[in-house]
Amino acid sequence: MKSPKSRVALAGAPLVALVALVALLAPAASAAESSGPVTTIEIFMEGKKMGFKGPSTVHEGEELKVVDNTMPSMVGPHTFSLVTKASLPKTAQQRKTCFTPGKICMGIAHWYGLKGEEEPKNPLVQAGGEGWNTMGTTTKKGDSYFFGKKGESFEQPVTAKAGTTLYFMCAVHPWMQGKITVTPPATQ
Repeated sequence: MKSPKSRVALAGAPLVALVALVALLAPAASAAESSGPVTTIEIFMEGKKMGFKGPSTVHEGEELKVVDNTMPSMVGPHTFSLVTKASLPKTAQQRKTCFTPGKICMGIAHWYGLKGEEEPKNPLVQAGGEGWNTMGTTTKKGDSYFFGKKGESFEQPVTAKAGTTLYFMCAVHPWMQGKITVTPPATQ
């Protein structure tokens, strides 16, 4: 026969196990609740091919994360720069001369206040309100982020309105271009 002390200990065991389980799961649950969806665009290099890889849509208000998975020490830095569709260099000749006066790559350098090939002091150009929302031209700043290290990432919410297509490019490698369409906010 068990003593009264051991019966109390046995009766309390499930309660202790439940408290331990809640303690383990609570941080994970609160972390999951505090972070919303994130859409990711990757700057990639496969063989000699470099570019942007990611989905074709993002919800208004959702976080858009850009990750550089290349080796900048081998291929140079990158920018993720929002530009108007008309500003994108479309031909080989336009891409070749992109970093000359009056062209979009030089315009992006000017957004950062650069005159030559130096790196910007601040990697972020925030042209409009907060978040990804403003596409620039040679004479008007757009939102941009400068990546100088492998594995570097940057994220902020998409604050452009649903129905907007955001065009983007790399000023250092002007053939790297893409677009993402903003869809209505996700329903909870």
